Amino acid sequence: MKSRSIKNTAFIVILLAIIIACFSLGIWQLDRYSQKQQMLQEQHITPSADIEVSDLINTKNDEILIGKTVSISGRFIPDSIIKLDNKMFNSSYGVDIFSLFQEKTSNKVYLVNMGWLKVENKRDKLKQPFDFSNINNIHAIIANIPSKPPFISNDNFRDAKQSDLWLFINKTFLIQQHNLPIEDLILVNLEPGGELIYRTIMKEDNSIMHILYAIQWFLFSLFALYGLIKIYK
Repeated sequence: MKSRSIKNTAFIVILLAIIIACFSLGIWQLDRYSQKQQMLQEQHITPSADIEVSDLINTKNDEILIGKTVSISGRFIPDSIIKLDNKMFNSSYGVDIFSLFQEKTSNKVYLVNMGWLKVENKRDKLKQPFDFSNINNIHAIIANIPSKPPFISNDNFRDAKQSDLWLFINKTFLIQQHNLPIEDLILVNLEPGGELIYRTIMKEDNSIMHILYAIQWFLFSLFALYGLIKIYK
């Protein structure tokens, strides 16, 4: 009888720990849902702050500049245009056009997204040439370099038939190719010309997943509570 009582006590302690842990995780998921909703609201309502070029070139913390806008002067590096493949916008297939830009006072080099080119089924547009040599000023939003899909290797990031068509941004290759240091942040041109347009990139609203996770943890907590009641009886 004593052995059974010890086992029941142990089960009760374990179940109590499970109930508390699962309930706490459920509360945490609800809090994460609230945070995501707030972030999405700020993204839609709060306009980006315009900063000085000096803030960009002298920053010690790149992350605080993400989403800010800046007007920058300089020149585009010749023969540095690349097309980032498979960029969808409004359910249409296209590519982002990038080029290297050298800021005139610091000589720092930034990768600039000059705009999105709609391609769809007109594959010949992928070979369309671009020349930004006459552009010396751009108004841009500051962003991170587009992430690389985990399944693509460094050895296979360009189209074998067209060297300026890339699958992801390979910064190391760009540095070696142009023999220039390149900053970690990129600039997204807010005023594209010609056929190029500014492709707005909005974060997906996946916050509902946190509600589902919360329900899952609350259910686990209820199951553990049911087991606790059964043992107690």
